[in-house]
Amino acid sequence: MKLFDNTEIAFSLKTYSELERAYFLFKMIQNQPMVRIGTAVTNFALKAHLPIEGLIRATVFDHFCGGTNEEDCLPSIDKLYTKGVYSVLDYSVEGKEEESEFDDTVTKILKIINFGQERKSIPFAVFKPTGFGRFAIFQKVTEKIVLTITEEAEWQRVIVRFHTVCKAAFKNNVPLLIDAEESWMQGAADTLIEEMMETYNQEKAIIFNTLQMYRHDRLDYLKVLAEKANQKRFHIGMKIVRGAYMEKERFRAKEKGYDSPICPDKQATDLNYDAAIIFMMEQPNMALFAGTHNEESTYLINGPGKKSTTFLRKTSVCGLDNYMV
Repeated sequence: MKLFDNTEIAFSLKTYSELERAYFLFKMIQNQPMVRIGTAVTNFALKAHLPIEGLIRATVFDHFCGGTNEEDCLPSIDKLYTKGVYSVLDYSVEGKEEESEFDDTVTKILKIINFGQERKSIPFAVFKPTGFGRFAIFQKVTEKIVLTITEEAEWQRVIVRFHTVCKAAFKNNVPLLIDAEESWMQGAADTLIEEMMETYNQEKAIIFNTLQMYRHDRLDYLKVLAEKANQKRFHIGMKIVRGAYMEKERFRAKEKGYDSPICPDKQATDLNYDAAIIFMMEQPNMALFAGTHNEESTYLINGPGKKSTTFLRKTSVCGLDNYMV
């Protein structure tokens, strides 16, 4: 039985005008010259402090974002929950530089964990590694470059921030999704998240890493991690996605003269993605969060006899990520 053919069910929470607006937005997004022009004009208007916030809020923002803070998102969260659609408050701050900004992000994530702990409709919290530390420090640790004394102290503060939010997630029983970023900083994040899993995933998966399966090496990484988890007796939590930095990854690989970490084409990525979710569903002590819009992957996860849950991502900016159970 096809799951996605009944548009009456799929769009039951949308008014006709909201569907018309969505159709218009996606038609515009398909027009690449229009996107480039619109982006440039919007950036100029924002920098010039022109009064366009209302226009942005009534169009792009309201479609892709749940709100500007937790309370602002609640009407959308409650509305979706009536149809069995849960939400993730996605405070997607990344690439900051100042220690005060990193500490502010920790405070925000702790608030979201507490906010979610009180509501069944918000069962996950999420953050990005470079919301807690500079990209450059993650890159240096990934590349095994010796840190200065100042940098070592900086890295230790990153570790403390990770432990602070992971401990809060564990204490409040709120699973925590940690997003993936660019490959040249991801090694340090992976190692750090493995430490968090080993510490807080003793009884079940609370801490989740993210694998971007457009990277051809991620399935091998997952298999190696499974062996570590079996030896050290901890649970693996993993969000499986296709990926979000393809152009940047390929450009950097070409610029610096190394083989691209990205699969050669869409089909290879799909095969890699499906192989990862099949592997996870066959392993004990693994929790799978499958982030996908792909219909065939969804059938694979929720086929006959399957008891897993599929999570369908809705947004990638601050606000709401939604998934269906």
